[in-house]
Order: sequence, then C-alpha cells, then structure tokens
Amino acid sequence: MGTLLLAGCGVPGEPLPPLLEIPAPVADLAVAQVGAQLELEWSPSRLTTEGTRAQRLDRIEIYASFHAEGAPTPSVPEPASLVAAIPAQSIPQTEDRMRHVIPLEASRRGTQAVIAVKAVNDRGRDAGFSNVVTLAVADLPEAPADLQGEVTERAVRLTWRPTAQSVFGGAASAVTGYQVFRRAAGAPEPGTAVGEAQAPEFADAAFEFERAYVYAVRAFVRRGDSTAVTPLSAAVEVAATDRFPPRPPENVRAVAAPGAVEMAWSPSEEADFAAYHVYRSEGGAFARVNSEPLRIPVFRDATVRPGARYRYHVRAADAHGNESRPSEEADVTAE
Repeated sequence: MGTLLLAGCGVPGEPLPPLLEIPAPVADLAVAQVGAQLELEWSPSRLTTEGTRAQRLDRIEIYASFHAEGAPTPSVPEPASLVAAIPAQSIPQTEDRMRHVIPLEASRRGTQAVIAVKAVNDRGRDAGFSNVVTLAVADLPEAPADLQGEVTERAVRLTWRPTAQSVFGGAASAVTGYQVFRRAAGAPEPGTAVGEAQAPEFADAAFEFERAYVYAVRAFVRRGDSTAVTPLSAAVEVAATDRFPPRPPENVRAVAAPGAVEMAWSPSEEADFAAYHVYRSEGGAFARVNSEPLRIPVFRDATVRPGARYRYHVRAADAHGNESRPSEEADVTAE
C-alpha cells in the first residue's frame, strides 16, 4: 500500500509565470558618417531578455538626436528623436548584420550626433536602448576624382584630384587625409586599406608584378574620436606588368687561355634575377654565345680561333624576360 502511495505523488508544482517575450537590447551598434549620411549597422535581436528565441519582435526603432558643438550631450537620444521604425517582416532572417541609412541635412554639420536603436515587441515593450554611439558630424568634400595609377619598378604610384565642393553644398573644409584601398581584380569592394596619405598621391610598394589590382581612395576628417569619410572614388585598375629590365652586369673581365676565353663579372643583386646572356663580336654585330641560361657570373668560351680578337659584353635577364642594357665591353685576343 505504501508503495502505491509513493508512486502516486505526482503533485503539480507552482505554475510558471508567462514569458515576457521582450527582445534583448542590441549591443553592437556601429555608426559611421559617409558623405552626407550616417550609416548604421548592428546584429539583429534573435533572443529575448529571458534567453529564449525572440518570436514576438514587432519593430526596430532608430533614434538620432543632434546637438550644437560645445553644448551638453545627453547619454541617450532624446525621446522625441525617433527617425525610423523598421517592421519585423522587413528584417532579414539570414543576415548577420542589419543596416540603415540616415540622410544628413546641411544644418547637421558641426553638430554632435547621438544614435541608438531599440528592439520592441508586439506589446510595445522593449529592454531599453542599445549601446549609444556619439560622433561629430563633419563637413566633407565630395569623393576624390581622376584617380590614376602608374606602375614603376618599385611601386604603383597613385594620384588623384581633391574636390573642393562640400557634400552639403558650397566649399568644403580641409580634410585630414586620404585612405587608399586595394583589391585583386574581380574581388568585391572596397578591398583592403593599404595606407593613408596627407597629399593626393600614394606609392604602393607592397604590390607584386604580373597581378592586376583595383584601387580606390576616399578622403577622411577626424574630429576627436570621430572619423568621417567620403564615398570611395571611382576605381582604377592597374595591371602590374614587369617591363623593367635589370641593371647591366658590372666589372666584366675576359682573359685568354689556351683554346678559350674565360670571363667573370660581379653577381647581380636584382631580386628577380634569372640568368646572364653573353654576347661576342669579331668585328661585326654582337651575337649571343651561351645557348643555355647562365646562372653564375662566369663563362668559358671554347669556340674562339687562336689569334682572333674578340669583344664581349654581358646582359642580365629577369624572371619576366626583360634583358638589361649591355655591360661595358671587354676586349681580348684568343691564344
């Protein structure tokens, strides 16, 4: 009987309170000024404050307030500064980041912007603002123009024309500098930032020959902790073809030996050195005498005629088939 009583002790516990279904607040809002707009980006609210999957998200509210430079800046946007509401059905379920753009009027330049977002459920409840972003709204010029690229032996040299027109109209203020981006031809924009410049020129020495690159630049303005950027310039594609011959060999010497002429010269220090070519003249035009690529700076010419006088010079060749100018000549009479 006691066993039966124990087996039937399935007494229900206290009922659990209903879930609140409040979306967790956004924690990684990022904001950047690009030209005449603010670009917002954040991770969608996928969970509730209780750690369950958010199923009753109704909308994302975006707040942005602007304050005169030097005036006290609030820690959160003003309640009446709602600028947009994104309905839940418009939120992509497969993307890791959400994006929204706030256009800027000319009157906003020089102000301090305070931006935050809220995730609101279908009962109008939320868990408060996201992290709050404060940034200075800069007077930016239009994107740089006339970007040009030229391949030299040591670098890809870029030049462009600064624009004096503000994105808000009128003359633009001075910029802090320029950011240079590079990507492989066919790769998505913007590529990798490869450097900054204060003047409208840049030398990219970290390139590789026989590759095609696409470059773009943008101006930026730094004010305190804020960095505002222009849109990217029109891109320019540069084919980094090596058309640059190595330097000619130096200190070429030729010495007659029984039945041959023996030659030596200083080794090439070119990074892309491939081979040496030896040329000989017996009074007429020079002709190459080594049939196989010569990797070391010595050569023995065993095809000479005793008593004949020869002139020699040596050329260096690189890995891309470029051949140097002739070295200084060496004269010798064969034995």
